[in-house]
Parts: sequence; structure tokens; C-alpha cells
Amino acid sequence: MTAALRALAALAVVLAFAANPGCLCQGNGHIEETRYAARPGDNVVHCACNLTFRHEKCNNGGDCLAHVELDLCLPPGLRVDGGLVPEGADLAPPPRDGDMGPDEYSQRVNAYCRDVITPTVYHMIKVFNGGWCDYKAPYAPDGGIGQSVECFAHEYTPGHGNATGRDDGTCDTPCADVACDYFTNCGEGVQDTFGTVDPDKCRCSRVTIHGCPGDPPGQLPTPLFCRAKKGTITPAP
Repeated sequence: MTAALRALAALAVVLAFAANPGCLCQGNGHIEETRYAARPGDNVVHCACNLTFRHEKCNNGGDCLAHVELDLCLPPGLRVDGGLVPEGADLAPPPRDGDMGPDEYSQRVNAYCRDVITPTVYHMIKVFNGGWCDYKAPYAPDGGIGQSVECFAHEYTPGHGNATGRDDGTCDTPCADVACDYFTNCGEGVQDTFGTVDPDKCRCSRVTIHGCPGDPPGQLPTPLFCRAKKGTITPAP
């Protein structure tokens, strides 16, 4: 196959995927925010991201509700040496309650998920789904992220309230700066037919070029983040 034919074949795949992704149907639902705590001494945070978009194949008149969960290394500025939050300490309630409670550290960790990871996930979806800008538009009428993606700190162990944990040393080494690219590390197949996102099929750390009309300037490239190795996180004792 000549180089020209290979280029046309690749373009056909991208256009077909963008026009009929086949991966945005019912969605796997939203995650409800619960009370949580970030424990000083941990180095991994569990961020949950609710995705809201519109597609003709979705339930509820085209409204799709989905989510993705990510275990991320806390950046050095958010790591705190020392003991755990004392037993019986108040856990921070969901931010939408308006009263974050007395735990300032938990608030800072939650802000990392909200302020840093939300735009990263928003732009990363565009890497593997060419129709994302149109699908999210009803939830971002003024452009940008709007209500289409919302990330927050979430309990790592259901019912235990711990939004942080420790890994096996992955987070103690510098993270590779891996640009997200559809053809090499973040392409078709990241979402299944129910809208469930598999983060392990998008092994990259930085989005450089994929944005939507109306995105605020300066959001790309996204800040570098480091994903903790799957299966190595253990809650603090």
C-alpha cells in the first residue's frame, strides 16, 4: 500500500469513528458524591469524574450519564508527611453542600481533582472520540467544559470514606511526559457500547492539541499528571 493510500485509509477510520462512535449509548451512570477524607502521608488520590453529554442513542431523550475513575499520584505540593487524620475526625462533605467541614487538607486534594483533572479528562475524551465537541455542547452552551465533566475526590474503598491511599513506589519516581494520541496510546475502544471508559486503554499523561470551540485559551497543553499503577494502591491502615 502506498503512503497516500495508507493516509486515506487512516482518515476513513477516523471519520467513521467520529460520525458513528458506537460507544456513546446508555452510559454507565453518574457517581454520587459521598463524604470523604484525604489522609496526610498518602500519595495517591482517587478522582471520580461524571460525564454528561447528548447522543441520539442514549436514554432519557438523548441525555447520557457516564463516569470514569482514576487513581492519580498526588503532585509533590499536595503530599504531606505525618500521621493520619485522627480517628473520629469529621470527613469533608461533598463540596456542593457549601460547607467543606474542618479538614482543610481534604479540601485541597478535592480541588486538585476538580481544578486540574476535570479539564484534563474533558480534553482527553476529545482524543479518542471525534464527536465529543458536539455531544457535550448542550451542557456547555457558552463553550468550554460547562457541566459536561465534573471531577471530584471520591472514597477509594466504598463505605470507608478514604479518598487517598498509597502505592508500591510508582509515585516516588518522575512521571513520563506522554502526549495523548489517537493512533498510538488513546484511540478507539477506550469506551465500550455502554459509555464505560477504560482508563487503561488511554495510557498517556498530557493532552496537547485536542480542544473544542469556545475552550478558554491556556488550557492546552493540560498539566502533566501521573497515574498510579493499577492494582498497587492500598488504603492507609
